[in-house]
Amino acid sequence: MPPRLTKSYEAGLQPLASIRSSVLGVVVDALEARQFPTDDVLMRHNLSKATLEDPYDPVSLKSYVAFFEDAARLSRQPLLGMRLGETIKPEDLGPVGVLYTMMQSLRVAIVRFSRFFPALQSSTRLGLRIEGDETWLEYQIEDPAIWPRRHDSEFTLALICALTRSRLGKGWAPEEVHFEHAGPRDHTEMSQFFGAVVRFEQPINRMLIRSEDLDLSFASANAAAIAIIEQHLTDLIGDSVLQTFDDAVSNAIMRCMKQGKVTLEAVASRLGMGPRTLQRRLHDRGKTFRDVVQEQRHRTAEALLRNEKMSLGAVAGGLGYADAASMSRAFRAWTGQSPRAFSRSR
Repeated sequence: MPPRLTKSYEAGLQPLASIRSSVLGVVVDALEARQFPTDDVLMRHNLSKATLEDPYDPVSLKSYVAFFEDAARLSRQPLLGMRLGETIKPEDLGPVGVLYTMMQSLRVAIVRFSRFFPALQSSTRLGLRIEGDETWLEYQIEDPAIWPRRHDSEFTLALICALTRSRLGKGWAPEEVHFEHAGPRDHTEMSQFFGAVVRFEQPINRMLIRSEDLDLSFASANAAAIAIIEQHLTDLIGDSVLQTFDDAVSNAIMRCMKQGKVTLEAVASRLGMGPRTLQRRLHDRGKTFRDVVQEQRHRTAEALLRNEKMSLGAVAGGLGYADAASMSRAFRAWTGQSPRAFSRSR
């Protein structure tokens, strides 16, 4: 059963959940290495390999999770999430993963990983929780509407295990593992991988970590290198995860324009919400979907036309128009000038 919808989510007030395209890239590469073509499944969720060109590009978390679920089902790999997680390398997660392995102890690694995790994935709960004498590492996507999400949950706990084993040895294991989703009939392989009892249909995804393990020493890198990485991650969090709704809509429209598919459904999917929810939130700001698309096209057109090396056809393509004539008519309606006249006046 998915978590119950809270009033803030019902009202459409939740932050826009996103994940870096680098993580999607890890999943896509692994599937294709297993001879499973991903193009059609990506397209089904308004994603494409073009999304993977910039590893820092934010992708709708809802689309990513749905793609993960579909890919596991269609490729007939019921343990896909766990299998990918166990093979993860620190660099696959970018600076967040590298930072995890640079800390002086497991406790500090988890605390820092949790602190900077929003640079990799937003709208997600990750951190240590102390219950009496027990210490749990907990993970959960905050939006209850993102469901099912089994493979993301198993992937995440498995990759944290893999990162920890890369520093403490292959024999390291948590004491117990919980997942919020229903389990498979036979979860022997999962228990063997984690080296622990695995329970399902629990309130949250989490791992019980021995107190003595938390203070086991990692080989630490120099403080200056750590400081540089942490500053970079702080900048990433400020730049993208904390973006405003208007910025997020503009970015989603931009990415759709690059793929030539600027529809309400495509933009809403990139934002991880339904088309009606997007329309309602725009209406609350006194705007329509057509308004914001035209505004974004206008701004982008002027920016592209300042580049004298770009042909009108290339500009039209970058705006999602079928041809230069359509773009020229729209530009004249916005500015009273032809694109060529505007370009010459700059």
